[in-house]
Amino acid sequence: MAHFEVLMAGTGGQGLVFCSSFLAEAAIGTGKNVVQTQSYGISQRGGFISAEVIVDDGEILFQQVTRPDIVIALSEVVGSRYDAVDCPVVYDTDLMQPRSFPNWIGVPMLQIAEAAGAAKSANLAGLAAAMKLCGAVSLEDLLAVAQRKGRPEVAEKNMEVLRRGAEAAQAAGRAQ
Repeated sequence: MAHFEVLMAGTGGQGLVFCSSFLAEAAIGTGKNVVQTQSYGISQRGGFISAEVIVDDGEILFQQVTRPDIVIALSEVVGSRYDAVDCPVVYDTDLMQPRSFPNWIGVPMLQIAEAAGAAKSANLAGLAAAMKLCGAVSLEDLLAVAQRKGRPEVAEKNMEVLRRGAEAAQAAGRAQ
């Protein structure tokens, strides 16, 4: 993988900035160069927000995602913004209406996080599913970041969410 672009979209308060920095940290741990940015409107909580991560073996000359390789969609506010993208879109089936586009892959992110006792970590379920689908960062790299973040009991729950998110991608039949 020489260059990879990830776009995350949802509403303020869903932890997209945390999730994008989590991915950036995992990619940096593999020796890659990374740029992480975010954009949100005046109404942070409940308004549209996007976070972007670019991973590259070489120098990153432009710090904005222009052609995402994968999109993670966490809320209905994303709506039809990404219906026409030419890449996989991993979306939360618990928070969004089903999509009939062939590149949209539904994952029950909130359900996965709640089952692991970490409802606020639905974003990590989506991240793990997306990375399992595209292979930009391995599950092991994500687990290593989770192990370093937070109190041990929080880290364990987040690691379980990551594992279950990756399993959900495997169940979708498209995982690498």
